[in-house]
Amino acid sequence: MKKMKKITIILSMSLLISCGSSDKNDKKLINDNTNAVLVESEKKWEEFTVGAVGNTMSDMKFDVKNITVKEGSWVRIKLVNEGVDPAMLHNIVFINYGTRKEVAMQSIDAGPDRKYVPDNSNVIAFSDLANPGETVILEFKAPERGNYEFLCTYPGHSEIMRGYFFVK
Repeated sequence: MKKMKKITIILSMSLLISCGSSDKNDKKLINDNTNAVLVESEKKWEEFTVGAVGNTMSDMKFDVKNITVKEGSWVRIKLVNEGVDPAMLHNIVFINYGTRKEVAMQSIDAGPDRKYVPDNSNVIAFSDLANPGETVILEFKAPERGNYEFLCTYPGHSEIMRGYFFVK
């Protein structure tokens, strides 16, 4: 009976391995000597804190100009709005390279109901708006290798509050 159970486990494992996911980082097979179990593995996170600093249109900026991550990693951005002026609302929006002006123009039409983020296929990921003194978290999976950009799409901020996002 024990031999039959081992054969069943081995056959089950072989079947799971041969028919398993092609995304080797997301799943792994665990054998606890009684059952073969498919388990989700932990995501590989790359974490960054980005400060939105300044209290006037002339001195506002992101305190990080470049962010570099590995392709397929999970990205966690902690956006800290360090401003105190009530007019200094900020978000962080990741977009395809070269589309900043298009996305920024469309963000005005998107308005506050859409958090100033347009329905545009060039938008990869975006955070909530952070009020002065507030922190918001954005989590997303890094896109394929390439060069991208990030910006604040609150009206009038995109020319100054921007940076580059590199996926290696």
